[in-house]
Amino acid sequence: MRNYFYIKRLNISLLIGAIVILAGCGDPILDIEESNSYHWQKNMNEAEFGELKEGMSYMEVVKIAGGAGHIVKKDQYSWNDEILMTKTYLIRFKDDKLVDKKVVEAKGHKK
Repeated sequence: MRNYFYIKRLNISLLIGAIVILAGCGDPILDIEESNSYHWQKNMNEAEFGELKEGMSYMEVVKIAGGAGHIVKKDQYSWNDEILMTKTYLIRFKDDKLVDKKVVEAKGHKK
């Protein structure tokens, strides 16, 4: 009977430990994207692009855009336009700080 009590305490301790570990392993970008009402909101729009300021971190940009960018090359990310899908927003970072942003016409679309 005494061994059963120790085994039960061990199982409860392991369960609590597993819950703590899993709770601490959340992905903040995934949390941001899942908080959107629609899947296309993880893209960026013109108003969100206008909010971006030099010196912002990548995570600050992700919070404004509502989702992660696609890696173009080292320290450069792109977000598709969420409304018309005719623009791509290119954001360049250096040491995790925004240093340059520009709008590029998406391939295959004409004005």
